[in-house]
Amino acid sequence: MNKQTKWMIAALAMAITVGGCASQSPAKPAGIEQRIQTAHTYEDHQKIAAEYEKQAATDQATAKLHKNLAVTYVNAGPKGTPGAMFAHCKNLAKLYEQAAEENLELARMHREAAEASK
Repeated sequence: MNKQTKWMIAALAMAITVGGCASQSPAKPAGIEQRIQTAHTYEDHQKIAAEYEKQAATDQATAKLHKNLAVTYVNAGPKGTPGAMFAHCKNLAKLYEQAAEENLELARMHREAAEASK
């Protein structure tokens, strides 16, 4: 396999990986709205907090993935184009980091609400 073929395979693999992730924005826990509306007990708020913490961990992992992809584009991306791809991945990493921070803040607030409901 020549160098150009290897590069094309690597570029296709990166495009599939980034394309699949890039089309999705940070998520919220499924069905959380209804659980928030009906949360009245200590246990309800603790469960919601745990869901937000789990989502924050997922968001942090996704941010790390995009940071790594940004470095990959700089080091191995197609000549003349890594700037846009790098910026795209860095922006997604920042978006997911912010989502993780917001989810951790919501978890903290639900833990406070849990304590207040005792």
